[in-house]
Amino acid sequence: MTSATPSFLAAPVYHELTTRLGALTPATPRQWGSMSAHQMLVHCADQVRVSTGRKPLTSLRVPRLLRPLLKWLFVKPEGFKKNMRTMKELDPNAAMTAPTEFNADRAALLALLDPAAYAGQAGVDHPLFGYLPADEFGRLTWQHLDHHLRQFGG
Repeated sequence: MTSATPSFLAAPVYHELTTRLGALTPATPRQWGSMSAHQMLVHCADQVRVSTGRKPLTSLRVPRLLRPLLKWLFVKPEGFKKNMRTMKELDPNAAMTAPTEFNADRAALLALLDPAAYAGQAGVDHPLFGYLPADEFGRLTWQHLDHHLRQFGG
């Protein structure tokens, strides 16, 4: 991941994401994978919840000493591959938060992404990758969102 990767914590990038997310409808077709657009919104919200400690990661136990190694192995500048397996907490067929109403779930994701919610935070303690400084957390989260928005043509 390079510093050229956008961060959702930058106001212009957040506004671009709101536009891209706003273009989605429940009927937006996927280009790959098995999630619906609605499931993708909840999946992405759960990714932020797990990354920030708001949703516990119970399917995997990673010792703190191994987290930097996992980050080195899996966090790549080229982003995410299509049809990658995800952790149970983010899997629509397992323990992902159940979708409710499309617009409410989109609003919940946007609230989780609001840069103002992270103002003054130095970073997050990610349960898989260890400490992520705010800029790295912002870029990694943007990469994940961009991956899924492209999955739905956005």
